Amino acid sequence: MKHKIITAFLALILSPGFCEAQDVNYAQRMIDTLCSPYFGGRGYVNEGVQRAAEFIATKYEEAGLEPFIEGEYFHSFEMNVNTFPGKVSIVQNESQLETGRDFIVSPDCPQVNAEGKVVLISGSKLKDKKGFKTLKKMDWSKHIAVIDQLPKDELVQKRLAKVLKKYDNPVRFQVVQKLTWGVGRSQSEVASFSVLPDVLKDGDKLNINVEAKLEKGFTSSNVAGLIRGREVPDSFIFITGHYDHLGHMGSETYIPGANDNASGIAMILDFVKKYTTNPPRYSVVFIAFAGEEAGLVGSYHFVSQLKDFCDPRKIRFVLNMDLMGSGQEGIMVVNGAVFTKEYELMKSINQEMNYLPQVKKRGKAANSDHYFFSEVGIPAYFFYLMGPYKHYHDIDDKAENLRLEKEAYEGACNLLHHFAQRLMGDSL
Repeated sequence: MKHKIITAFLALILSPGFCEAQDVNYAQRMIDTLCSPYFGGRGYVNEGVQRAAEFIATKYEEAGLEPFIEGEYFHSFEMNVNTFPGKVSIVQNESQLETGRDFIVSPDCPQVNAEGKVVLISGSKLKDKKGFKTLKKMDWSKHIAVIDQLPKDELVQKRLAKVLKKYDNPVRFQVVQKLTWGVGRSQSEVASFSVLPDVLKDGDKLNINVEAKLEKGFTSSNVAGLIRGREVPDSFIFITGHYDHLGHMGSETYIPGANDNASGIAMILDFVKKYTTNPPRYSVVFIAFAGEEAGLVGSYHFVSQLKDFCDPRKIRFVLNMDLMGSGQEGIMVVNGAVFTKEYELMKSINQEMNYLPQVKKRGKAANSDHYFFSEVGIPAYFFYLMGPYKHYHDIDDKAENLRLEKEAYEGACNLLHHFAQRLMGDSL
């Protein structure tokens, strides 16, 4: 009976009507804003990533956060990044293919202006002796290889290698099931493209134009703000997530990045509002990282200089939020199998309060900005929400496709808040 009374009391004080609940409408507005054309996919063309950093800093300032780094919100660093600021065009016969919908350039694609006729390299051609012989004798200076999705067949793979050994055209296509883009930090000598099945056929004439520019020493900034703890201000919880995304693939197409990771930044800004009105026991540092999509560059630079900002031994935990737009199927805890005591704590909180359907765990992975913290011995989790939303690194990961579900969003927020409070030894 006593346990039931305590559980009911906790449910009451943690209910949206008692403690200031997370604001799903505010979070949705933040996602809609960060995915707007003004920010251009928060990338490296038209000041997209710079505009996003300034926007987040403004939100920090409006909420009353202190700058975390020597009176500044911004922690700047440099990196090389391959950009596509102008034309990205493929004309197939007389028709224009749709960038991001029919094809994508490789992230390390160089500038290219080329034409030629399609030669589809399929499994059936490679298995057929006559077809294989024709491919080996092809004049590739006038033809462009489109490599089909090939079977895992030893003969096929050996014959493909022999064909490609004589392939001297700097342009190449690969047929894929899904167009998933990324960020390149260098340029290749080969202009590679991914294309969906059945878009290109044997004999199609292609005219290809790609404007690519390798930006050396591109400056980007992490954005860090602080709320001082009411009782133990020299100890910290870090709440983090990356705000950058893939940006422009040509002047007309950008990848909005609604779930990845406008959703995480929206949740962080919602937590900023919550904690500024109710300062927690420990100090909380909010960090919006840049350069995550380019290989965790921003968090790497931040962690490498962490001793200049605070005593790393005073960081109780890092809660990194990335892909937070779903939740109907629960939450995944990357590093949950590493920091098992905290995982069991979080799981027990969820079982008691029934915030989300499940709390699952994974092991160590270098797949988000938690990684370098845990590599230097600071306990860190990367959280992502699970649910029906599947768009990732594609042009359909946009705000109009990602509409937050109130119950799942508030359940995730309350679980993370409850977990953070327990880590700080705060009574709820």
